[in-house]
Amino acid sequence: MHIHLWPYKAIYMGVSPDNDVHAHHAVQICIGLDKNISVQNYRTKMIHTGHCIVIFEDVPHKLFAQAGQIVVIYLEPEDRQNQQFLTALRQARSDGINTLPLKGKDLGSISQQLFTDVDIEKLWKTVNEAIGLVYSPSPSPRPEDKRVRAVIDIIASQRGCAIDMAFLSSKVFLSPSRLTHLFKQEVGIPISRFIVWWRVRAAIEQLSKSATLTEAAHASGFSDLPHMSKTFKQLFGFAPSSLFKPHTIKIHSN
Repeated sequence: MHIHLWPYKAIYMGVSPDNDVHAHHAVQICIGLDKNISVQNYRTKMIHTGHCIVIFEDVPHKLFAQAGQIVVIYLEPEDRQNQQFLTALRQARSDGINTLPLKGKDLGSISQQLFTDVDIEKLWKTVNEAIGLVYSPSPSPRPEDKRVRAVIDIIASQRGCAIDMAFLSSKVFLSPSRLTHLFKQEVGIPISRFIVWWRVRAAIEQLSKSATLTEAAHASGFSDLPHMSKTFKQLFGFAPSSLFKPHTIKIHSN
């Protein structure tokens, strides 16, 4: 099992852990390297099966991977560089989860790149070519409001740690209530949930430095380990104790 973290992107490679129904704000691309995978949309109850499945942001779902090797790519929808790729993905959007075609040679190429030297730009190009997407410019930046963009950049730079609404609202000259409303309007989720997502990322980074789960929880702004574990399960469907080992996590600066 390997985890790679970039700013606004992440990749998990390995066997899919048992997971419960969960939802997160990142767009998720699941690729089964040696078997088909299935994902159930818990809004529509529809089950999607194939080698490549895209789960759009905030869709409650459960992954069934039948113990095969999988690759899971997480893309933050607010990131400017991700938006062009995601715009192309959304052209075929259905109920929030799409199945995309992949051939054996494409799977081999993706697997070779991932398990040798992970180059994120080469990987996007390979995945794009494999699933036949055509890049198209994003119609407009997301979010459009510059104050919300500034808040997102602050949260990301501090990994959600040591941040409260008074601090954020003062940075963009808005009242806390106005910022709360505007953020939800522009991003689609409450600002508190967005902060928690970045705290989980901060905890993963702490684990890469050989921190214990308890140390990672406190360093990333959670009140205690049970709080972090509950949050992690809501976002990923399993507790962090079932997955992470320090030597499997690599942090990339860009």
